Amino acid sequence: MAGFQTIFEIQQKMTVNNRRTVGQQVSKSGQMRIAQYLTSVPWVFTITPHNYLYYPQVRDVIQSIDNLDRQLPEAIIFNSNNLNWFTKMQGTATAATLATTPTANTQVLTLSSNGTYKSGDFIEVGGYVYKVTEDSTGTTVYIHRPLIGSPTSGSTVLMGNAVSFNVVAERCPTYTLNPMKDGAFVQWDGDFVFREDITN
Repeated sequence: MAGFQTIFEIQQKMTVNNRRTVGQQVSKSGQMRIAQYLTSVPWVFTITPHNYLYYPQVRDVIQSIDNLDRQLPEAIIFNSNNLNWFTKMQGTATAATLATTPTANTQVLTLSSNGTYKSGDFIEVGGYVYKVTEDSTGTTVYIHRPLIGSPTSGSTVLMGNAVSFNVVAERCPTYTLNPMKDGAFVQWDGDFVFREDITN
C-alpha cells in the first residue's frame, strides 16, 4: 500500500461530497425556484493528511504520490481496519447481479440478490459506486445518482467493503520537511482533494 491509499488510511479528517448540482433562485415576490441539473454527481473526497509523518519511513509514499500527481487515477478501497466502517454493509446482501439491462441514466436498478439493502449502503455497478437511497428487500434498488455507462443484464454488483472509488487528485499539496535527529517530519501545506475519475 502506497500513494493516495496511504493518505486515506492515515488521515486526520475526511470530507465527503456526493451532492447533486442544484440551482436555486428567489423571485422578487420571495418565491423560490429550484432546478436540478443532470450530471454524473462525482464523488469528491477532501482529506486532511496526517502531519508529522517521519520522512525516512514515508519516502516511498511521497514518491508514489509524486508519480500519480494530479494526472493518474488510483482505486481507493475502504476495507482496512482503519476505514471499513465507511462502506460496511448494513443490509444482509452478499452477492448480486443485474437482473435486467438498465435504461440510460436510470436511478432504479433491478437486481438478482441474496439479501436486503439498507439506505446508505454502497454498491458498485460497471466500475462506479452508488449509495442506496431507500431500504430494499433486494430486488428493486434506488441509487443516489444516474447510472453511468452501459452495464448489461448479468453484470456483477459489488457491495460494501468490496467497492472501490477510482479517483484523481484535484489538489495535491506540497510538503515541508521539519528537521529532527536522523530525519525530518513531513508537514503538508493543505488538504488533498480527490475527485472521481469518470471516463464514460
